[in-house]
Amino acid sequence: MRSADDMDNPSTAPLKINFFSKRNLQRILPYIPLVVVAFLLVLNPYYLFPTHGDLDFHLVRAREIIDDPIHGLLWDYMVYYPAGRPLWHQPLIHILMASLWWIGGVRFMHSIMCILQILLTVLTASWVSSKFYGERAGFIAGMLVLAAPRPDTLSVVMPATFVPIFTVLTIYSLSRSKLKLSFITSLMAISTHIMGLLVLPVILADGIKKNRNLIIAISPLIIFWIIYFAVYGPSSSGNLSSGFQGLELVNELSLIPIISGAIGLWFIRKRKEFKPIVAYIAGILILQLYFDVSRALQYVVLPLAITGSYFFNQLINRSPASFKIIILLLVILSSSAFLAPLSLIDTSWADMSMPFENRYYPLKEYIDTHTSPDDVVWASGSVADKVAWMTGRRVSNGRYGPPPGFQETFQDVNVYEENRRFAVRDLKNRTVDVIDPSDFMQKQKRTINGV
Repeated sequence: MRSADDMDNPSTAPLKINFFSKRNLQRILPYIPLVVVAFLLVLNPYYLFPTHGDLDFHLVRAREIIDDPIHGLLWDYMVYYPAGRPLWHQPLIHILMASLWWIGGVRFMHSIMCILQILLTVLTASWVSSKFYGERAGFIAGMLVLAAPRPDTLSVVMPATFVPIFTVLTIYSLSRSKLKLSFITSLMAISTHIMGLLVLPVILADGIKKNRNLIIAISPLIIFWIIYFAVYGPSSSGNLSSGFQGLELVNELSLIPIISGAIGLWFIRKRKEFKPIVAYIAGILILQLYFDVSRALQYVVLPLAITGSYFFNQLINRSPASFKIIILLLVILSSSAFLAPLSLIDTSWADMSMPFENRYYPLKEYIDTHTSPDDVVWASGSVADKVAWMTGRRVSNGRYGPPPGFQETFQDVNVYEENRRFAVRDLKNRTVDVIDPSDFMQKQKRTINGV
């Protein structure tokens, strides 16, 4: 019991903290989507194995930086031996991948990166929206951003996924006149992907005079990468027809944040963040028009989720109870675009006993035991990049486009993927071995199931 002295002297009275007070619950509200997603990511670890998409390319880049940091930062040297090829991507995310790989191995790196890009996307949407428009808007934005137009690009490790994060943080810091933070986040965007160069029109849209020193500070790096891509950029270019080919992959539920976000832009037209957001969205859509519009929608869903949260929040403030329920159901429905498939993934933590390379592990073992680290091998395009990142061997071929003038050169070990098996042939095109990964996979499954 409290003494009379305690009651007379408030400074010595026990401090009562009510964690369930209305104000504390309001502070927690924006981050409920983050907690739910984090729980599902731990519950169903889809990231235990490499996923589809451009991941092989990025794993090669990370392996190159680990094996030869100086060379790896400046050139993509492990494939298309001996010439190699230009980077095609700024190296910031590849440096992060290489660092995590070096610390804990390839599976550790892959798991962290998959989790990081998803959680950072949700966190950025919730945090920035709550700062702009209040806690309830933060909750709505965190749900809306999960309605990914291209869920595969959100779940697969891709540097481009970080560009919207860094750009939105730059827009937020510009709106608060935090130029040091703007400098850091804009540099991160510029160093991540070619789309990150759009941070310059974002800053210009916020005000040239206001941000003159910031523009001067980041200009050298922007000029460097513009020159680099002008000289060494990919030889292939897109067109209008190819740019729209991926639209059949777009998730229909993504229309909820896209439409609400577009309406939200009208509602915020007099706010500081309006012009920078419009500059970013317009830049992405124009840049991707000749390449992949479906991915462009994915890269603009983060700012649109934020502006959409403002629109929905305004409707809730002015709506009867029944309409509020409809809005809540729309928000929950949109988030199911990403959460529902995630909950159905059959990968479990017991699968960690299976090698990260999965069905390609027997090929990795074969090359490791039949070649030395200094040897060069040839591999068909479907497995060339895999051979490079799995084994660290130079490969006299590749997958994502040879540099100008490149000529394939067959080696003492040449790997062909045929009917889901790997045929190994010598320099005279004689088959010396055939690797069937199905036997290995069946053995691994029996081990996992305890049979």
